[in-house]
Amino acid sequence: MGRREKPVDQSHPARGRLAVHLRGWRKSAGVTYERLARLTGLSPATLKRAASGSAVPRRTTVETYVEGCGGGQEAVRAADELWRQARVEERGRLAQLRAPRPELIGDGGDLSRALEVVWEQAGAPSLREIKDRSGNPLALPVSSLARIVNRDAIPADEQQLQAFLTGCGIPPERHTPWLSAFTKITRRSLAVAVGELPDEWSRLRSQAALRRQRTTSRLLAVPSTAQPRHTSGSDQQWRDFLSLLDPATRQHIVANGVHSYLASQAARNGKTTAELGAWQPDYLVHHNGKHMVIEVKSTSNPPGRPPAGGATGISPRSPSSGGGSPAARAQPPPAEPPHALAAAS
Repeated sequence: MGRREKPVDQSHPARGRLAVHLRGWRKSAGVTYERLARLTGLSPATLKRAASGSAVPRRTTVETYVEGCGGGQEAVRAADELWRQARVEERGRLAQLRAPRPELIGDGGDLSRALEVVWEQAGAPSLREIKDRSGNPLALPVSSLARIVNRDAIPADEQQLQAFLTGCGIPPERHTPWLSAFTKITRRSLAVAVGELPDEWSRLRSQAALRRQRTTSRLLAVPSTAQPRHTSGSDQQWRDFLSLLDPATRQHIVANGVHSYLASQAARNGKTTAELGAWQPDYLVHHNGKHMVIEVKSTSNPPGRPPAGGATGISPRSPSSGGGSPAARAQPPPAEPPHALAAAS
């Protein structure tokens, strides 16, 4: 005859109710912990601890316990509710949180706080558990879940929002106000990005950004005859945009654009793209109706000053691995076509 169980720990009422509920299921099934362990695949120690009332077990442990005792889906749902109440009691954070109802959510901060409340109300299940119960695990990576529950980000789209709500126990028929709030927030964010952000750019632009803007405008200078006829907007708007980019990104954009243009002009000159070296120019200037690309081999000259040897009227050649003067290496441009980049010849 086995030893009698210790009385349930009732120091936490919700946790005690869960333990009493589990013991009642084992008693009605008439099985020992050893027998229940064989039925569920859990250890006898884990099962005893779940029904002791000294700690809140995992939800999967509670569900497996009830199923092993012959409980069906309704019984499992009832046990889940007791587990949720015990977890909320154990964590003790829900009473400290303040968030509007879904119908009253006004911005991303409101939505973030409301979703944190949803998570706490669900018993703060593990991220993996939310993902598995979401009904759409591909839409809800664990990394995204972590940012949502830590209030570092809101869901990326409606699918992710619905997956999160479902994983936290909110059924699809109750998703409508949440989706309406999400649509309102994203539309407002888009309006801010389109209508209000340019004014913010002007306010935040520093003197260093203005200097970078002037340098970028020189790099991208092209003759007026080369501008597409359908171009709209002012050059200043483009300069404002480019001034917001970090130097590495701006350099990457300019280098890729120039290289593509070189390749196209090489093709017009009867050259193959394979003959065009994958080098990055330092200057792109316009002189005598032609584009000039000048590669500076020395960084001793201050930014913006032409390289030694009178660079403004000279087109470059591809860099070689040999020695020579550190000044710009160049060669005369081809006669045709009149607007072809000389480096493509």
